[in-house]
Amino acid sequence: MELSNQAIGRAGEFQAASVFELHGVVTTHVDVNGVDLWCETPSGRRVTVQVKTTRGPKSYKSTRRPRYTFQVHNIGPGGADVYCFVALDTGLLRLLSSGELPKMRTKCFAAEKFSTALMEEDIKRYLY
Repeated sequence: MELSNQAIGRAGEFQAASVFELHGVVTTHVDVNGVDLWCETPSGRRVTVQVKTTRGPKSYKSTRRPRYTFQVHNIGPGGADVYCFVALDTGLLRLLSSGELPKMRTKCFAAEKFSTALMEEDIKRYLY
């Protein structure tokens, strides 16, 4: 069955919220310009999160290694504090602050950059 981009995005939002909740981060799903989740960290800090989702990695002719590719918009003032990149095929995610994202429309990660250890490091860095 072919999923719409909206369905893929929504699945990623709920996957991210599930992972965050399991780490003690309280999440609220919202539909505000450039923000998908409001999060309250275990320390009481509030963080806004924009979730970007892909179904799985793709291989490109220019490189042999598969890469996860995400479309990124609304970077900058008024946007989210943190961007969450969800790989639906593994259920893993990566986080970056809005200040760490280059001003581009596409963000790519090598497939090996999605691991449980890296995900755990990101959650501790951005959501604690």
